[in-house]
Amino acid sequence: MNYAIVIGIDHYEKKPLSGAVADAKAFADWLETKGGVQKDNLKLFVSNSEDMLVSGPEIDIAIDKINRVARNNNETNRLYFYFSGHGIGVTFDNTALCLRLWPALINHCISGLDYRTWFTNAGAFDEVLIFFDCCREHDTLIKGNSPAGSWNLPIGNRNPRVLICNSTAYGKLSYEVILDPVTENNSPDAETAGLPKESESDKKRGAFTTFLIDSLNGDADSDGTGQITALALKDHIRNNFKSHAEKFKKTQDAAADTLNGGDQILICTVPVILPEFNCEITFERNSNITLYGPDFESVWQGDVVVGQVLKLPQLAKGFHQLKDNLDTTVPPKTFINYSPKTISYERF
Repeated sequence: MNYAIVIGIDHYEKKPLSGAVADAKAFADWLETKGGVQKDNLKLFVSNSEDMLVSGPEIDIAIDKINRVARNNNETNRLYFYFSGHGIGVTFDNTALCLRLWPALINHCISGLDYRTWFTNAGAFDEVLIFFDCCREHDTLIKGNSPAGSWNLPIGNRNPRVLICNSTAYGKLSYEVILDPVTENNSPDAETAGLPKESESDKKRGAFTTFLIDSLNGDADSDGTGQITALALKDHIRNNFKSHAEKFKKTQDAAADTLNGGDQILICTVPVILPEFNCEITFERNSNITLYGPDFESVWQGDVVVGQVLKLPQLAKGFHQLKDNLDTTVPPKTFINYSPKTISYERF
């Protein structure tokens, strides 16, 4: 049985956000429609301007209730824990997740590490999947509050496999971005690209969550098996998220780790659909460009203008190089295309 706790906070007294609530709702929708979580087993906490909810105790109460129900199930139990909002890097392993009254109450945060420990000690779950879409800038003044009760005492003999995904590296920022609709780009095949993906909506959203949902909808199925494992998601994040962020002119590099054999978690199954293109290049210059392939053969050449987007179908796996043929002072840019079945993004 699958269970989920999903949290999204926009309405901080200071430093409000714009996309965290939308991200949380979008991830909750994926959990219900494709992630195998029944509505009764999903608890969604989102902030609003009318009250001070998402304050801490109600989160603990919801988790404790799920723990008690899941503990009595003999089947394989999975817990999803998702947070989108402000975050602070306490240590490399511990992110403080900022709740509704932060930073007016400086330590109105929960400890991501302590809550992970609670989930693994609960004696309720066989798999725990954690996703944090928040900054991890280091701050020695913040600790992050622990769960109520005896969260650090193991119950039973369940030893869950764990997947942990952070939207950014320790000590670094995580960004919200404006996402352009697919029909507004300059690609010649924009009108035939099919239905927009989550990352092609026109809303302001977290760069990581949009990438995550697209990944779970099929982009992370790099080998075309129709199965997305924790290992496949880890590899896809490592290989492709940084270039996804660069598409929006952001420097952000997400991180994913597994514990206790977590690589083997089968997150979901997806239809095996090859993308119409697997590399998108946005040009930042007016020039004539050549794209060279892994054997230094010319793959594409043409005149480009600032803002033009080139979508390449079935670009080969391996190293590629972009060269400016008019400005010899510009060094060539080398990039890696990791798979013909997933999309990479580059800027040149």
